[in-house]
Amino acid sequence: MHSDMYADVITVPEAIRKVLANDHVYMQALVLGITNYTALAERIKPDIERIVGTKVNLNTIVVAIKRIADMLEKKNLKQQNSDTHLTSAKAKMSLTGSIIDIDFQKENNDNDNDVLASFLDEFFDQDSRYNLFQTDSHFSLLTEDADEIRRMVAGAIQRFDGKIREGLSKITVSLTPDDQSPYHIFSLVSNITYNNQIPIHSAFFTTNEVVLILGDKDAAKAYELIRMKIGQ
Repeated sequence: MHSDMYADVITVPEAIRKVLANDHVYMQALVLGITNYTALAERIKPDIERIVGTKVNLNTIVVAIKRIADMLEKKNLKQQNSDTHLTSAKAKMSLTGSIIDIDFQKENNDNDNDVLASFLDEFFDQDSRYNLFQTDSHFSLLTEDADEIRRMVAGAIQRFDGKIREGLSKITVSLTPDDQSPYHIFSLVSNITYNNQIPIHSAFFTTNEVVLILGDKDAAKAYELIRMKIGQ
């Protein structure tokens, strides 16, 4: 019975962590180091007291917030050091302009899909400057924008209602064989494009390569930001 009485008791530090963790603005301010601890403590004091069920000294809340902020700073510094260690000299990058995305929708008819697959095989035999990705509903053929290539795919585009998206560039991040943390690179690239609000036309990930397809005007910016992080 004694243990049941205290089973749901929440300590003041636990209550503070809970309130801060449930508010993105508070956490972001702590991460960025722009928080006035006393002002924040005064703001969340009623919530803390409601959770713990008793009055709480303001300085106690300030001290707890400071500890959480210090912990976040250490975590962020550790992550930055990890970024430098893991990405240094472990990836190669390339930027290719004048890329077109030729999209073929897969048909419900297996015979039509076989014909399209046969055409693609012929294209691959004649040209090596491409990336092919497919889903359950379509093929996406990424290749250089050249008159020769457009002539090669013209028939298939007409027959299979293909669509060409032009004005694109391709960023390729290739991992070296000794890189043991490919998912770290994937996360790094994703965070850079998200944090800088860089629109992506397509993105493809394999165990040793990241391929980003972006508009020409965005590709140079994304390339430089990623290059700076990777330390190439």
